[in-house]
Amino acid sequence: MTKLFSDKTFRLQFITVIFFAIVYSLLSLVNHYNFRTYAYDLGLMNNALWDYAHFRFNNCTLIHPELKNYLSEHFEIFIMLLSPFSYVFGTYTLLIFQISAVLLGGFGVYKYIREISSSKKVAFLAQLHFYFFYGIFSTLNFDFHNNVLGAMFVPWFFYFFHMEKWKWVALIFISQISTKENMPLWMAFVCAGISLLYWKDKTHRIVSVLYCLISVAYFILVVKFLMPSLANEGEAYVQLRSNYSAVGSSLSEILTTIFTKPIYIFKLLFLNHTATPFGNYYKMETYIFVLLSGGILFFFRPQFMVMLIPIFAQKMFHNDYLKWGIGDHYSIEFAPICSMGAFYVITKLKNAKWKIYSAYAITFLSLAMSIRSFDNSYTYFDRDRHRIYKEWHYKRNYDVAEAYRALKLISDDAKVSVQSPFVPHLALRDYIYQFPVINDAEFIVFSCEENSYPLTKQSFAVHAAMLLNSGEWEKMYDKNQMVILKRVQSIK
Repeated sequence: MTKLFSDKTFRLQFITVIFFAIVYSLLSLVNHYNFRTYAYDLGLMNNALWDYAHFRFNNCTLIHPELKNYLSEHFEIFIMLLSPFSYVFGTYTLLIFQISAVLLGGFGVYKYIREISSSKKVAFLAQLHFYFFYGIFSTLNFDFHNNVLGAMFVPWFFYFFHMEKWKWVALIFISQISTKENMPLWMAFVCAGISLLYWKDKTHRIVSVLYCLISVAYFILVVKFLMPSLANEGEAYVQLRSNYSAVGSSLSEILTTIFTKPIYIFKLLFLNHTATPFGNYYKMETYIFVLLSGGILFFFRPQFMVMLIPIFAQKMFHNDYLKWGIGDHYSIEFAPICSMGAFYVITKLKNAKWKIYSAYAITFLSLAMSIRSFDNSYTYFDRDRHRIYKEWHYKRNYDVAEAYRALKLISDDAKVSVQSPFVPHLALRDYIYQFPVINDAEFIVFSCEENSYPLTKQSFAVHAAMLLNSGEWEKMYDKNQMVILKRVQSIK
């Protein structure tokens, strides 16, 4: 260990990882503590984690109508391996693993660039570029998402593939595609890009094509057969049916549109295809951020552009214009590809000075774009959730500690109906509903100071008043701008 710390690059790496562990924790864990995580998606995941920790599938009560099995909504099986840790870290479990995955992903970027560049300095700057990437900050400020874990496996797939450590390649590959149902589709394009990158090497070419085909086969198996078999009666893969009407409502319709209307598909990548003018600049915003965060160098190695085709498609073809922009977790897959792709190009420069200058320049740009994203003009940001350098990130307009004391009044096995920001904190139980869905709940928790989603403020106030006047509920707690109701009449 003493010998390791005598190495300047290792010391810098160690300090850097500790620094970003603190920064990311201030971003993610503080938001959770201050009730800035929500039913969708940390609440859903925590409830699934609870069921997996008890060796059963999750009958998702948080989505209405209730799902027979949450895996029919998103086929995310990797977190089953993380479920035992919920006994240790509670509702923070997935957030801690998400932060850890990002830190390890950055180290994977370092290892890959170190191997292809033989330069510790360039590799360290690649790692720094990755940690600065705007998509990581926008992701960590919003709940937990399994595609983050999937994205963080990709640098390690590159590294072990390059080193020809095939057993590790297989393990990383299996882990990656098991994180979420869309990850094998992305992995198919990643492997296709890698095959073009290593085309001259027969072994690498054959292995990458094989993994590409396996990815496609697994994606079809999951989306066409496994998820529908777990869904409520009559339901197919809901993500395609309801979110991509511009290109089709099924996998076959989407493929038909892609191959029969290529000009329309190309235009769809850039134009606002919704009725709202608010989405006019969102797509361009993403392209600018990706280009200035390393993507501009892909013109010298278009193989990396191939790897991002499904990521751009799932963003730009979506019905929700908010997903076109740089906010939330919808840009995380760009992080490993932009960092490794940009620095792959830099490592091929013959002039040593230009190599270092370019590495510094692209790393600075990554930082600059993240800073710019903290005050973005087009994409909506909850600035208190995002800006860890501002006082209000660490405060709410009510007493947070008192709110936790109030929540402890509810027994761990009670059935509850809870407003979205309180769901993740109460999700480690068998039955939980997102208010205003009540069903057979024994307790209701809400606060007029929190976001009224999925109701308007007016509807929220009407629901609250009806409950208070119904005679079926009594106030168990009413202060600190929080109300807890307890059922007084039995359910017939």
